[in-house]
Amino acid sequence: MKDKVVFVLIVCMLASCGPEKKVRIDGGFSNSSSGNIYICELGGSVQANIDTLQLDLKGGFSFKRKISQPTFYSLTVENQSVTLLAYPGDKIFISGDAQDILRSCLIEGSEDSQHIQLLRKRLEKTVHLRDSLINLLKVYETNRNIVNIQRQFEWTYFNEIDSLRAYNIRFMEKHPKSLVIIYVLYQQLEQDNFLFDREDDLRYYQRADSVFYRRYSTMPFVNMLRASVLERSEKQKVLDWSRMLSMLGQDAPEIVLAAPNGKEVKLSSTKGKYVLVDFWASWSAPCRTENINLLDVYKRYRDRGFEIFQFSLDQSKSAWVRAIEEDGLPWINVSDFKYWDSEVVKNYGVETIPANFFLDRNGSIMTKNISSEALDKRLDEIFSALE
Repeated sequence: MKDKVVFVLIVCMLASCGPEKKVRIDGGFSNSSSGNIYICELGGSVQANIDTLQLDLKGGFSFKRKISQPTFYSLTVENQSVTLLAYPGDKIFISGDAQDILRSCLIEGSEDSQHIQLLRKRLEKTVHLRDSLINLLKVYETNRNIVNIQRQFEWTYFNEIDSLRAYNIRFMEKHPKSLVIIYVLYQQLEQDNFLFDREDDLRYYQRADSVFYRRYSTMPFVNMLRASVLERSEKQKVLDWSRMLSMLGQDAPEIVLAAPNGKEVKLSSTKGKYVLVDFWASWSAPCRTENINLLDVYKRYRDRGFEIFQFSLDQSKSAWVRAIEEDGLPWINVSDFKYWDSEVVKNYGVETIPANFFLDRNGSIMTKNISSEALDKRLDEIFSALE
């Protein structure tokens, strides 16, 4: 039996590592003061310097290496780096100004490396905004209205973070089989501050793992991804069960707030119906996508005793109302425009959005963060049994 297991493992390793082929990276950088270029092969948590090349008189260089699987490389000139993703047999050409690589770099022969460069530029835009806001805040640190100014700056930055995340999510959805997704998932806004570190981001890691592990099981980054998914999945299971058990059967905290027309609405007024209390915001792309999914569910069950009571974390009433109109939301919507400082958010323990709580007819919490697909199935079971 052991011999069979070993044989299977060897077959899997051979299947994931094809024949060695030469990868060639040529290029040229102008305005280099040191005349050196450092090329590193990136391998998960380990980074090894594999070559130091001297640029020729025209700033040119040539690097060749045999590889059997896709490999991430980092090219560094004048303390500025470019990340490339090379496949066996690739011929990549890279050029630019050594003093301003991020803006001037041109890459040919590798579509994945071009994607990485675009993603890097988008990330740097957010980092630049953050640094600008920090510097600007120092100018106003003695202003008597500093608390409100700081909140406005935080709102601007968090809005930018959501925009950056939406940009990356669109890329993953458009290129579901691209190994560049690994680069996307491990982007950092600063040291150990990952862009995709929210609880519900686990789904992106799981999706990538399911696509890449069978094909690239010996690739260091894929193995790192697999280990991360297994660890996070176990932690999430424990956390979800703990939260579920602590809230199961409890009455949902009351919400009494104004709808877009200014009239006050109470959550308790929906008793007698099965209710989804949903937390969202107009500036959150995942929330807007979920609105579309919820519309289908709502149309199927609203006449059978189902209601949606939606709370928005928006600060701007105009942006909130506009989003309701654009998405065509027919259910109850309320907000206090206090963003994350809202007592409603604190009472429900919401830390990320979208988030939701599914209530029974008595207003007691049945489950939390149910997907639109699972909600559809649950409602069908409930109403079929009642009818």
